[in-house]
Amino acid sequence: MSSSMLNGMSKQEIERVRILIVDDDAGIADILKDLVSREDRLVHVCYDGLKAVRSLEEKPYDLLILDLVIPGVEGLEVFNFAKKVNPEVLVIIITGYATVETAVAAVKAGAYDYIQKPFKLGGFKIAVDNAVEKVKLNKENRELLRKLQAVCSELASLKDQKPTAGKIAAINFLSSSMPSLHYLYHEDGGRKAILDKLDALVSLREKGLLSDSEFRIIKGQLFKTIDEGR
Repeated sequence: MSSSMLNGMSKQEIERVRILIVDDDAGIADILKDLVSREDRLVHVCYDGLKAVRSLEEKPYDLLILDLVIPGVEGLEVFNFAKKVNPEVLVIIITGYATVETAVAAVKAGAYDYIQKPFKLGGFKIAVDNAVEKVKLNKENRELLRKLQAVCSELASLKDQKPTAGKIAAINFLSSSMPSLHYLYHEDGGRKAILDKLDALVSLREKGLLSDSEFRIIKGQLFKTIDEGR
């Protein structure tokens, strides 16, 4: 999601899960909007493909709920455009029997899921709730990765000297998710905690959120600092 797309948005707008529903049946689209609206979500509706493309161009969305058969711009084109402007967007395809094959192709191309018409509102709500939870988890993982990379850079800069108490406090960004750097320089039983946290790094690598090189750098810096503290 580009920084230019975030310009002009309030902090509350950025933190809420942004959902765009695209369906040419205004009555159905509005019902779906009411069904999935929550305090932690910002839900917009478009009734044709052209307006959907313009909306996707103007502001970032976390979740796109897209009917494949819409006027203006075809649903598959809207899907491709959405993925182009924001590769991280999750897309739920709404499809009729005649377009199931196209929906399956879209899933293979990166769509999160597809729902076939006619569908039950309860099943639709569950699918959207699951997608929203995945969006939130992805955001948390990206934030954790950003902070891990910041710590890695800070550790590298402290290669030849032990940090002051002020620097330790500044780097100790997530006491619940990472060990305090105090444990890196003092032998008071903290090494096991550090090894436990390495499991979290392994999990991030397995999910594709850390490259092999990033994983090796962070792990290497942690172990190196332990060795230097002995």
